[in-house]
Amino acid sequence: MSTTDWTILEKLLLAQAVYKFGEDNWFQIARNLKHHAMLERQPEFFNQKNCSLQYYLLVEDLEAERRQAKTGSVPAPDMPSVVKLARQLYMQRIDELKQAIKEDEAQFMLLVSEIDDIRSGLWDERLARLLQEQASVTAQVKVEQVTSTPTTDRKRGKDEQRQKSWQKNIGLLWREIANHKNGAMFMNPIKEATAPLYYDILIKTTLEFERDIVLMLTNSLMYNKEGTEVYQMAQEMLEDATEQITIFKMADTNHASATAQTRKASIVAKETRKSTVE
Repeated sequence: MSTTDWTILEKLLLAQAVYKFGEDNWFQIARNLKHHAMLERQPEFFNQKNCSLQYYLLVEDLEAERRQAKTGSVPAPDMPSVVKLARQLYMQRIDELKQAIKEDEAQFMLLVSEIDDIRSGLWDERLARLLQEQASVTAQVKVEQVTSTPTTDRKRGKDEQRQKSWQKNIGLLWREIANHKNGAMFMNPIKEATAPLYYDILIKTTLEFERDIVLMLTNSLMYNKEGTEVYQMAQEMLEDATEQITIFKMADTNHASATAQTRKASIVAKETRKSTVE
């Protein structure tokens, strides 16, 4: 299995976990990666065997690069392989983020160019066609709404009720995270004058909520020097918030499973009563 099966971010977090827990504690290393908020793979991918294999492949590649280095060069300061590996991957991750920023900037400039074309009238025919297509889609939606059945109406009502319940629970989770001892440092309310549309954005899923919390705290880690008080506070709060969100997701999953089982039992009971009457 090649190390290319892992992303640079996954390799970096693996090296950091090895540095934190040691090369003989693969249970904790695998557990750390399985529940890491920045990783999106299935937890089964980060089993102990896979983690240890990938780490030693990375170390082997690192040693091969060192042996191929030119002779006569000034020897680098002696340090553990895991530290060398983490530093190398850290630089690769920085290059990767820089490339992503360049691509985002290119996409932004493309949007600016398209806006200029629209203002100059180059898109008039295209916009007219898009508006016509949108009108057709809107008309189709209205027809579907008129022909909706009581069953679909009930389903829509249940979905809305479920979403309201989720919003209430996620609000409680937000307050719990914000009440962290370091919360005042990172969770000051956003001023509407600074971001006029901020409060019009609705978070609709747990994944979106988790993404925003992790992004806020990882930004603090990125822009503050490691070892400083602010860095340590952000790191501590990130770990606590990640744990709270993980517990919330597990509880939400268990609730959904229990609801499905209850619904299934209700259907079976109805079928049983029906067959008995017949």
